[in-house]
Amino acid sequence: MISPESRPWSNSSRSSLANVILAISTSTPQFSLALVDESGVLLAEWTLLPRTKDFRHFMTALDHLLQLSGVALEEIRGLAVAKGPGSFTGLRVGLSAAKGFCEGLGVPIVALSSLEILASQCPAVSIPVCPVIGSRKEEVFAALYSWSEEQRLVRLEPETCLKIRDLPEFMKKRAFVLGTDFNRQMGPIALAAGDRAVFAPPSFWNLRAATLGMLAARRARDQGFDSVQEVVPSYLRPPDIRPNPYPPAPSLSVTEDKNIDNSMGKDHNP
Repeated sequence: MISPESRPWSNSSRSSLANVILAISTSTPQFSLALVDESGVLLAEWTLLPRTKDFRHFMTALDHLLQLSGVALEEIRGLAVAKGPGSFTGLRVGLSAAKGFCEGLGVPIVALSSLEILASQCPAVSIPVCPVIGSRKEEVFAALYSWSEEQRLVRLEPETCLKIRDLPEFMKKRAFVLGTDFNRQMGPIALAAGDRAVFAPPSFWNLRAATLGMLAARRARDQGFDSVQEVVPSYLRPPDIRPNPYPPAPSLSVTEDKNIDNSMGKDHNP
């Protein structure tokens, strides 16, 4: 039996709808879902910035996407997922859903860096591209890329988590900057980086599942799929460990414990 990660696209004579990739991006607050064909052509996309910091509308959005696009679950031949860095909760939601679909449908998966996806949304930029994703207060996840002559994205600096004030040193020179929350991120980055930051238009500041699906289609075609079991979130930093707001219940002494047992065993009926 051919494993999902090594199985090639079918040689179906049907239209490209026979080979649909479901792309799931939940590493940022604006979670996004998309359906693309094996060539990376967008069939449908859903992007939502919920008012609350949770993903309770994820399955509802996916159901609407499939219904409105007319794509049945049986037509999905692969999953693409953003593996981070980003929201710890979002990554767990997205990867769990993607792996569940892979197991249930028997299809392969491609997992890609959230920062790489974001940078890929700015093709043919002549200066380095610096994508950023919000982390803790005054911190961001970041990487640095450039476009080759063949229009392939080349990573110049590894993915990292750093203070916003350290971005100018990280970028080294002028860079094309985009993030995932224009209203909150642009001001602090501009204050820290000054003229070294050339900002992408506000409409670029969303990690789109359509871009993820396009990249995944290319990756699957050129390099194959990932192993479902080996796909894990890319956190880049340890989680925040908050103190327990509820103090532990006081422990009982041996004498108190015995007294309680004895009182429970008494017959209190008159």
